[in-house]
Amino acid sequence: MKKNWSRLLIISLSMVALSACGTNNENEGATSEATQSESVVSESTVSESSSSQATDSSTEEVSLQETYNKMYTDGLAQYDAEKYDEAAGTIGLLLQNDLSEYNDIETKATSLKEDITLAQAQKAKADEATALIENSTYKTERTSDLAAEEFSTATGKDIKTASDDEIGSWLTEKDAAAKEAADKASQETTEATPTPEEELNAVLNEVVSITGISPEDNQFYATKTSEQIYTIEIRHSHEVDGVGISNMVGMFEYDLATKELKKMDPLTGEYSVFTGTDSTI
Repeated sequence: MKKNWSRLLIISLSMVALSACGTNNENEGATSEATQSESVVSESTVSESSSSQATDSSTEEVSLQETYNKMYTDGLAQYDAEKYDEAAGTIGLLLQNDLSEYNDIETKATSLKEDITLAQAQKAKADEATALIENSTYKTERTSDLAAEEFSTATGKDIKTASDDEIGSWLTEKDAAAKEAADKASQETTEATPTPEEELNAVLNEVVSITGISPEDNQFYATKTSEQIYTIEIRHSHEVDGVGISNMVGMFEYDLATKELKKMDPLTGEYSVFTGTDSTI
């Protein structure tokens, strides 16, 4: 009987050894399959990531092309409507962008700019007020649509043909009225109230921040048209054949309460929220 137990014990141990070998082989097989699976997943992830990046790049390029095309068509429509200052401002902003990959747009925009500049020069030379503006201390006010409207309302005169003394007196009275209104407002409230100059500077800083339009190369004219709204006119001055030209970069409205900036469509006169797509990209 003891021999039989010994044989049974040997047989049992052999079976255990075989079973262990089988288990090891299965584990190695499973590990190999898992490694292959992980490799496939990794390759798939890299492929999807590369595809996503390519799609994003393509979408961004299409978006830029659409933006540039819209700026060009807007400028062309303004030119056709004889809104030469506005057209010059729009095309000028377009050409500030890197258009090296958009040769067709750059060529058309450059050609249109030349046509606009010529039209502006011809119009300026035919304007009797041009010489007066050239020698004036108040060139910004004389070329501003906003200032012209305000001056006409206050004096009944045309700011382009008025004397510098008349414009100077009007500006002095305007500043005095603004200061008086600010003093009255500060007396009616215990809260700290910014001066008209401080409020205006804050508004202009916001407009520059939102639009990216440099105050160094452009002229800003702003007026408070209501309790919460400032209207800001931005122009860019340059010379053509010795004649001063003032391009309309944009007419904006800034809301003190909502901090929202709107830009006017020069063809319709309507304001819409400024998205930045028509400024330098």
